[in-house]
Amino acid sequence: MAPAILFVVDGLRPDALSPQSAPVLTDLMAHGRNSMTARTVMPSVTLPCHMSLFHSVAPGRHGVTTNTWTPQVRPVLGLFDVARQAGLRAAAFYNWEELRDLWRPGAVETACYWHDNKTPEGDRSIAHMAATRLSAEPYDLAFVYLGHTDSAGHRDGWLSPYYAAAVANADACIGQVLAALPSGWTAFVVADHGGHERSHGTEAPEDMTIPVIMAGQGLAPARLNGQVSILDIAPTIAALAGLAAPDEWEGRSLL
Repeated sequence: MAPAILFVVDGLRPDALSPQSAPVLTDLMAHGRNSMTARTVMPSVTLPCHMSLFHSVAPGRHGVTTNTWTPQVRPVLGLFDVARQAGLRAAAFYNWEELRDLWRPGAVETACYWHDNKTPEGDRSIAHMAATRLSAEPYDLAFVYLGHTDSAGHRDGWLSPYYAAAVANADACIGQVLAALPSGWTAFVVADHGGHERSHGTEAPEDMTIPVIMAGQGLAPARLNGQVSILDIAPTIAALAGLAAPDEWEGRSLL
């Protein structure tokens, strides 16, 4: 199996990406597969979107519809839960603590939380921790969450100069982590949602449209065909890792 790393850049809009603002991501796009018209779920809010990303079901199924986590009435296994059952080692690095409930207790080998998603330094701290840990120990799956882009959008507005600087910072953070990885990893970069003006959470295209980028050995450069959904990420990573997707998962593998 090929190890996989999932980067989630909170609130990243596809139209914020360019060779000037995001050279690392545009290089991944040139050498892998991507969709700049993928769709997230409603409500287009951070925790519901992440729950859907990891569990491959819509919020109406997993039951998390705000940024306050609630236990699932009819539990669906998430990506890291499935990986743990198969004996794989997963690591998570994030700077928004609510994400701690994306997996069940004991599902990740390493979890690193840094209490700062409001500044560029907060994302850089996450990147440093991920690069240090992933270069030192073998893992099968990794999750790296960068939250400053969303904070920048709420502070000054999506596509504002401050937001653009946050995107460039996240791009550099991703480059730092990728440079530290041993060879053979497959990288996924997605957003949980977009944003407009200084908010998100609606069905507006600016909120619902997200980028999906995947690059690694054996992935020839191509546009991903058809409608790509945030629900497709977990099945794709599971397929790459040789894991059987739970029957409840609603997405499809993009491989």
